Amino acid sequence: MDRLLVAEGEGWRAPQAAELASLTLEMPSESALGCSCLFSIPAHLRSRFWAMLTEQATSGTGDFVAFAQDLTGFLAFKELPPPEDAVCELLVQDANGTFETANLWALVNFGEDPVLLAWPGVRLRLSPGEGCQIPANSPAEVVAPAEELNVLLAIRRRVEGT
Repeated sequence: MDRLLVAEGEGWRAPQAAELASLTLEMPSESALGCSCLFSIPAHLRSRFWAMLTEQATSGTGDFVAFAQDLTGFLAFKELPPPEDAVCELLVQDANGTFETANLWALVNFGEDPVLLAWPGVRLRLSPGEGCQIPANSPAEVVAPAEELNVLLAIRRRVEGT
């Protein structure tokens, strides 16, 4: 219940029991197709992410491509394989920032603060180290942070001709 928010008038609140039941599935199943799936990134991959960024900033040798391959390999191992020719992007969003969510397959929060994903009438809070697989028919918007930057890794479906 602490991850989901539903619209109420001009504000947001935690869902009531009946609303929560209509928004979530207890067990992954065939009916989960077309649903957003929450997943967690292990601490060793989160540490590698920040080490890679530090290495890039200090010596220019951080290898984002290798890290992205390891991350997509981890997701495949956990039976959540990204599309075969998916593209990974590092995104940093400030209070005024927006970014294109078209073709977004998943979004991972590598920042230190929660990130809010928004759909009409519903918001999902991604804690640090969490990701969300997003169905193609239901793209989410990322709510701009109030103070600290959102540090995200986007996994996108490749579009024909790109």
